[in-house]
This record gives sequence, C-alpha cells and structure tokens, in this order.
Amino acid sequence: MNKNVLWTKGHVIKEFKVFPDDRGGDYVDVGLQLSYIKYYEDVIDPSLHVEISVIDALGIINKLPIRSGSAVRLRYQHPSQDEEVELELVISNIFGHTIDQKREIYTLTCETTTALSNETTRVIKKYKGPISNTVKELVKLVFDDPKDAKVAIDETANESEFFGNFRRPFKCIADLCKKSIPTTFSKGGANSGTAGFLFFETLDGYQFKSIDKLFAGEPIEDEYLMTPVKVHVDPENNFFVSNEPNFKESHDIVKKLRAGSYSTANWYYDVIRRKVEFYNFKYNKSVEKANDEDVTPKDYRDFYSRIILGTIDQGTTSTPAEGSELATPQDQARTQAQASARYSALFSQMLDITVPMNLSLRAGMMLKIRFPNINTDRSIPKNSPESGNYMIARLSHELGNPDGDFTGLTLVRDSFTTHE
Repeated sequence: MNKNVLWTKGHVIKEFKVFPDDRGGDYVDVGLQLSYIKYYEDVIDPSLHVEISVIDALGIINKLPIRSGSAVRLRYQHPSQDEEVELELVISNIFGHTIDQKREIYTLTCETTTALSNETTRVIKKYKGPISNTVKELVKLVFDDPKDAKVAIDETANESEFFGNFRRPFKCIADLCKKSIPTTFSKGGANSGTAGFLFFETLDGYQFKSIDKLFAGEPIEDEYLMTPVKVHVDPENNFFVSNEPNFKESHDIVKKLRAGSYSTANWYYDVIRRKVEFYNFKYNKSVEKANDEDVTPKDYRDFYSRIILGTIDQGTTSTPAEGSELATPQDQARTQAQASARYSALFSQMLDITVPMNLSLRAGMMLKIRFPNINTDRSIPKNSPESGNYMIARLSHELGNPDGDFTGLTLVRDSFTTHE
C-alpha cells in the first residue's frame, strides 16, 4: 500500500482477455477496448460481481464471439493495495448494447466460476455435526478441486443434521446462517453470542461470519474523515469522505417497530411434544453493539411490536451435548427468535459514502468515520454522534471513471456513538 500516491488515480489494467468457451483455446485481448470496471461485494450476497464496460471498435463481440458463458481473465493493480487483483470470471449477461457506424458499446456482467457452479450443483447427501464444519463441506462442492476452496469460517456452538433435498449449496448455507450461534464472543464470554450469521464472498474468498463478531471487530487502522473542504489534491491524505454522506436509514421508528427490531413475541410449536414454546426477545438485552449508545427507544424496549409464529426444528437438528445452551426446545425457540431480530436490526442505520479507491477494503470490515459537529458552541463536543464504528455492508470499486477511481461504501451499524 502506497499512501503517498493519490488513490483517485493510478490504476493499471494488466490483463483483460475473453475466451469463447474455456481458457485453453483462442482468446482476444480486449484491454484497449475497456471503458470502466465496477466491482461489487455485499454481506447479504453469496457471490461477488463485476461489470465491465467495453467500447468495441473492432467488432470483437461477433468475431470471437463474446457470449454469455465466455470466460474472462482480468488483472489490475492500484496503489491502495500491494498485491494485484486477479479474477477468473464467466460472463453471465451482456446488456446496454448500442451500435453506431464506428463502434459498439456494451457492458459485460461477470460472475465467479464458483457462483455459476452453485447454479448447477445439488446437495443430495445427509450432513451431521457442527454447522461450521457442514458449511466447509458445502462450499467445497462448488469447486472443481475441493483443495482450492478458500473460506473463512467462525466456529459455531450448535450442530445440525439435515438432508440436502437437492437444494443448491448456497441455499443450504443461507438456511444454516439463521440457526448458527458463535462458539465464543469476545465481549460476553463463551457461547454468549446471538444467533445469526452471514455468508458472502470477497476477494479473500468465501466468508461465513457471525454478525456479533463482525460488529465486535476492530476497525481498520486509518480513520476516514468528513471534511468541509475537499482535499483531492493532497497525496498524503487518502482517507477522507469525498461526497456528501447519505443517511438512508436511521430513525424510522414505525418501520423498526413493525419489523420487531426492538422486541418480539415468539411462539413456536413443537410438533414432537405438541407444545407451544414462548420467547420474548429484547434486542437491547441480548445483543452486543458496535458503539456506545443504544438505538432502542426507552418507551418501546419492553413492548413487543411484532408477533412471530413458527415451528421448532425438532427431528432435523441433533441434540447437542448435555449442558449446552441449545439442548432444549426452549433454547431452539430462543435461537430462532434471536436470529430473526438480529437480521432485522442489522441495517438499523445505513450510510452511503464515497472515498478514494481503496482495494484493501472488504465487505464485513469495520471502519471508523469522523463527522464534524455542525455547531459553533464550543461547549458541545466537536464530533457528531453520527461518528463512530460502521461495518461495510456493500462496496463497489469503480476504475476508469473520468473523475477518478473511487470506492462506494454502504455502511451499517446497530447503535449510536456518544459524544467525544
């Protein structure tokens, strides 16, 4: 990482080749025809995505030809990251195709090879054991060679036993995310975490992560600062917010009440014992937060605003060892209630910002953002309560924009920060 170079400039396309079917035959080097690249990661999307805009003055699209299913090899480098980015992709769609007398313009939507492998793979066997171990095995199914599987996994406290029933691997993992509880949690001790995991893909590979642990993570070393004067020309500062922040979600109390973000009443029917289990989930008493101040209004913390009805997963989930927190139907009801509320509260506050291109950022990372307090009263702390720790929920790197190279971030957090 070179911090002494202006990160809004300086990307280099090392390679952009398109192969008609596989990577062993003919190819065409489309590097000179490339207009821009948009790269996307999202914590609620199991696959990363890439869009490549091409200005084709040679008629390559029909000469090669370029079609859905064609393979793409893309390599590029930027001073914000020491290692170059290398992607093996498959074209999944071609859109925005226009033609004039001298050129054709079109955009290639590209997926990773494993994302498309997931679409053609079905889970047929039975799995039993810790959920984290099962996820490792499911991810391997989408790789030609299981040894190539790159996946970072938070270990789970609970086990699961289920049949694949011809579902896709990523669909099975999405279902397991809702049932998973982390084994340890740094702020609360062993098995004190809240149910709810996320499964997504970054440049580093697949991620199966506890929401609790993501929010509890340390932010990156460099702090992003919102400044009243843009400092694009300062090569010593690449950690600034280059646009006006857009707070998409923050204080919509009606929406949060209807979603059960603060408190839910949960009735689950145990089909084996023919009994109903009740669990009242209260967010402020059950979830460790990324910042200091609670987002739940005092008048609504104890009143459940949403009623959830469901069935306990008896018969498909194996019973953990005696003494485990998940050994009873009541514990399973609590787990399902926790997961539902945790996902609901995940996007309590959403913020869109743009920063100079930073390829070292990943979805799921924590950032610290500083906003100045707009007030002339010196007795009031200088930092706005909007400042604090945020998790990157979505990111997009855009290379080739005429105004420079930028990274767009959608940041989320589940609490406010006290004044400093």
